[in-house]
Amino acid sequence: MSELNQSSNLKYLETSQIIPSKGMSYTMYEIEGTDTILRMLTFIPDNDEIHLYPKPPVKKMYKPELCKKVEPNEFLGLWTMGEERKKT
Repeated sequence: MSELNQSSNLKYLETSQIIPSKGMSYTMYEIEGTDTILRMLTFIPDNDEIHLYPKPPVKKMYKPELCKKVEPNEFLGLWTMGEERKKT
């Protein structure tokens, strides 16, 4: 239940860029308030890579209005997948 209450205060944003020889890279951010980054992840679908940043190096989102909004389940699903892969 606390996760549901917490998620209502959060939003999820995405940026993308091309990485030579790897394809498109999508960085997703879990944002609290207007611009505080709680967690972030990078997903490179062509290489099936997920990189998790539970303590992101950047704490404030620069120009969040330029980012694409994503559904919470998209971020949370990739985060869970990334955590599962760490276990193996």
